[in-house]
Amino acid sequence: MKRIQILIALFLLSFSSLSAQREVVDKIFAVVGDEVILVSEFANQIQLVALQTQRKPRSEADVKKFQQEVLDQMISDRMFLISAKGDTSLTISDSEIEAMLEDQISRISQNYETYDAFIDALNAEGLTIRDLKKKYRIDVENQLLKQRYIQQKLYSIAVSKHEVAEFYDKFKDSIPAQPEAVKLAHVLLTVKPSKQVLDSVQNRMKELRKMILDGSDFATIAVNYSTEGAGINGGDLGYLSRDDVVPEFARAAFALSIGDISGVIYTQFGYHIIKCEGIKGDKHKLRHVLLKVAPSAADSLATVQLADSLLKSARGGEDFALMAKTYSEDNETRIQGGELGWFASNQMPPEFMDAVSGWKEIDDIRGPVFTKYGLHILKLLDYQEARSYTLEDDFDQIKELAKQDKTGKVVDKWIEELKKVTYIKIYEEL
Repeated sequence: MKRIQILIALFLLSFSSLSAQREVVDKIFAVVGDEVILVSEFANQIQLVALQTQRKPRSEADVKKFQQEVLDQMISDRMFLISAKGDTSLTISDSEIEAMLEDQISRISQNYETYDAFIDALNAEGLTIRDLKKKYRIDVENQLLKQRYIQQKLYSIAVSKHEVAEFYDKFKDSIPAQPEAVKLAHVLLTVKPSKQVLDSVQNRMKELRKMILDGSDFATIAVNYSTEGAGINGGDLGYLSRDDVVPEFARAAFALSIGDISGVIYTQFGYHIIKCEGIKGDKHKLRHVLLKVAPSAADSLATVQLADSLLKSARGGEDFALMAKTYSEDNETRIQGGELGWFASNQMPPEFMDAVSGWKEIDDIRGPVFTKYGLHILKLLDYQEARSYTLEDDFDQIKELAKQDKTGKVVDKWIEELKKVTYIKIYEEL
């Protein structure tokens, strides 16, 4: 199961070298200039696009059409990359590459219940965070280079008022109607363990550490006491580098010599005791005991009571934006007073659907709404009924659609011109 999870996660990174992890004999599918498309890359891209678009061809003709579309896009991407590499004015900094790698890996880790579960899945594949970064660094650099090249080429595209009007006259009957939509703000409260709960788990971990120091086997303690499967294989984490773990864990773990036992360490995952069992270069072979900290029923009740209190205050006229800045634990929206933006009413997160259904009264407050992130108090900032686009009321949106249409035509023409000067050879039939 872990192998399937990590492979899917890597597919979603939009990287194309997964076949290197398997002992298979690959073949060349196509050559574009000096760029090669492998059979495995094509197969992986088919799976990726199918996952992203939920495309389900229902006939042999549909399958071939889908395959051709994916191949055409891969050929275009290779031609863009070749052109980008030939543009000496384009440069990508190491910091940009590192930032993109971090962003992609962070998004993958969010597919797992905890960061430790993500690391465990990597370890099961014989990989670390550093291995992933090294493996896909060139792919990321090429992706950034290609993106910058395309953006530079398309930057100057603009549409006039006349072109917008022409586009609207031509496509007004096929432009989808604006759906009913709501503009929301929220205060997010998460259920956190109290100091009493934290102290209780910390004291229990101190007892386990004393047992280890008094001679108990570390791996046995990990198996018998670690929570939620963290003690599998005696808490063995394998060889890790600093980049593979959170900073608090790294500071403790990489200060250890072989055979050393750390003190009780707290991270976002709970309380740890760490043992160093080997050192190879900048990597340490680590083992840990982990006690995760779960909020108590009293902690959950306290959060619900706080949500009810804030809800009452907001309905009583208290400044909602100030309330969000003071109490909300959504770091991305707190600074804007909890503003979430616009949502189509029929595309709301499932947990919000009942709370938002039929909601039209501006400045109304509802909640608390329970989601996996915590408790939400919602405010309706604005409401928009479903309606058709008009040139007078929606010029900016129609202008953007017209620009996208014009850009698509420019790109199509550009691709045709590149095909005339690029060697393309297909070795495998669809």
